[in-house]
Amino acid sequence: MDKRQVIVVGGGVGGSSAAFHLAKEGLGVLMLEKDQFPRDKPCGDGILGMLFPLLEEMGIADEIRANGFRTTGATRFYTGEEDYYRSPPSKPDEIPMYSVPRYKFDDIVNKAAVRSGIDYVENFEVTDLLMSRGKVRGVRGIHNGKTVEIESDLVVLASGSHFMPERRLGFYEEDPDYVFYGLRGYFDNIGNMEDIEFFYPDNFMPTGYIWIFPVSKTMGNVGVFITETALKKTGMTTEELLWDWSKNTKYGRERLGNATLAGKLKGWRLPTGMRQPIYADGVIAVGDAGNMIEEFGGGGIPQAMIAGTVAAKMARMAVDANDFSKDFLKQYGGMIDQAIGPFMQGMKLMRDYGASTPEQLRDLVEYMNANPQADTAAYLVQKAGMQAAAGSNQ
Repeated sequence: MDKRQVIVVGGGVGGSSAAFHLAKEGLGVLMLEKDQFPRDKPCGDGILGMLFPLLEEMGIADEIRANGFRTTGATRFYTGEEDYYRSPPSKPDEIPMYSVPRYKFDDIVNKAAVRSGIDYVENFEVTDLLMSRGKVRGVRGIHNGKTVEIESDLVVLASGSHFMPERRLGFYEEDPDYVFYGLRGYFDNIGNMEDIEFFYPDNFMPTGYIWIFPVSKTMGNVGVFITETALKKTGMTTEELLWDWSKNTKYGRERLGNATLAGKLKGWRLPTGMRQPIYADGVIAVGDAGNMIEEFGGGGIPQAMIAGTVAAKMARMAVDANDFSKDFLKQYGGMIDQAIGPFMQGMKLMRDYGASTPEQLRDLVEYMNANPQADTAAYLVQKAGMQAAAGSNQ
């Protein structure tokens, strides 16, 4: 049986980021991917400015720019059928936001990891984790029609949210309030595409919206993002929600009334909030496998790529100490909290006190329009304090 220092399960942005930085740490890395790149991932296409330092470090920032559509950097938040707020566009000294189709973005990141010198195998479907006395010792999978077992000191799970062995580890998010369902398609002939747009129909609440990311002046990545709880309340599927919005609402008719679907709609499951464990004996998780999608807007690329860098540091520490136990790897949880915890908490505030109800969202949009230079985070903290005080007085 083959033996490796670190196996990375999954070649998406989280796994590729981890593999790249593991190689920089001088570790022996094998990255396994069930598909073949380039492959699509149904998701939004927004690439935040905060990602570019990571992309620069991987040597791919210019390639991302060349393959992306430069937006204004502004974001529009639309309430049900009423007002909207447009955030300020990017300033000349700020890194703008780009929209890059995920099949391009993920492939560029993946190829950067491969160029770093790792071992990489595609069309290798990891079906299970090798376990010994409750500890992860490697992986079992199918490659070229044969069952293959590979041992390792550490496994980095970057396998998304559908890897069933996560249930056994306790990583799997089951709460319908924190599991989202998404649907995405590309629509042409939308027109006037420059800002990123979020629409919050009343029946999507709590916590749901429709997005449009511009990928050209006329084409947009259009999607539905809604919790399992809210979706059940609507009595519709995500596809039915999208078509209902496009035909029966003011903003839907304005944006998609003359648009045409290019290709097919694709859907997926998204676990959010990082409320479950992300480490166990012999294994740590990054990205969707660690439920690192933020629970308000559903963004996951920055958290996955940052977690990849943290996972590499943790692996280096574990190899140096020759300790891959859960007790040692618990440091990874603290490192992740330090790296992305403040951002995740901010998104939780936005969800809980800014957009859980149509009334909250309308109040927030009214506040932001009246106070364009104000600190939205301070407003949300104030709302949280007011709600807590009201609850204690009941």
